[in-house]
Amino acid sequence: MMYKALRSFSGQVSMTKNEIKDITDEVVAKDLVRAGYVVKVEVPEKIDLSGKPIETNKEEVKKTSSKRIKK
Repeated sequence: MMYKALRSFSGQVSMTKNEIKDITDEVVAKDLVRAGYVVKVEVPEKIDLSGKPIETNKEEVKKTSSKRIKK
């Protein structure tokens, strides 16, 4: 589930204010919501021009974003 940080914090999960992150540990997520550090957010699906949802693979996004460009 995706959560938005209301303030910066660090611990088992660290986030900066207004950062949106997928927190998979439900116990940690519930604790952070209860403490007022995060709120659950709905991330809208990306759609193409025909209105069909575009599937994104999180692992693929992470891999492509961390590649260095050779000069």
